[in-house]
Amino acid sequence: MNNMNYKIALQSKKMLTDGLLKLMITNDFSTITVTQICQEANLSRRTFYRLYESKEDILSEYLFFLAEEFKSIVNEAVPKHYIEVATIYFSFWKQHEDFLNLLKKNKMLEVIYNTAREMAPSVFKMVKPNTQLDVDILSFALSYSLGGLNGMLIQWVEDGMRLSSDQLAAILKQTLQIAVN
Repeated sequence: MNNMNYKIALQSKKMLTDGLLKLMITNDFSTITVTQICQEANLSRRTFYRLYESKEDILSEYLFFLAEEFKSIVNEAVPKHYIEVATIYFSFWKQHEDFLNLLKKNKMLEVIYNTAREMAPSVFKMVKPNTQLDVDILSFALSYSLGGLNGMLIQWVEDGMRLSSDQLAAILKQTLQIAVN
């Protein structure tokens, strides 16, 4: 793909993503059609199917983009502990509150967990680069950590995101201290 075609494809993907997110404000995700997305984006169905197989693919790609953005922030912040990563995580999602509310409205907040599972090993390596763990131990440890973190995220969104990321990190820290005592 030449540079011009690549730029056009990226622009079309953004238009389709924006169209889907706009439609999710007033429609349930399950009822949104490819035709509606194309109309909202002012693009043809042919363009849609050249870039995606389904509307779910748009959402997956958008979540992947957000995951990459989060990893970049973590990489720049150089956190050393889980609580620091959690603070960054909640702060990151506060910046994407509108998107979280769209997911909440559509009863889809759980999709964040699946994306987080995919990115967790690389984030772990950024935070603890010299820690060598058995593959099974790492897998279960990350699942445990993400389960709690995403459970808190969902609770936070359902409560209107009124607490700050620092307050959530403090609650997490206190919870972890209670769990080990």
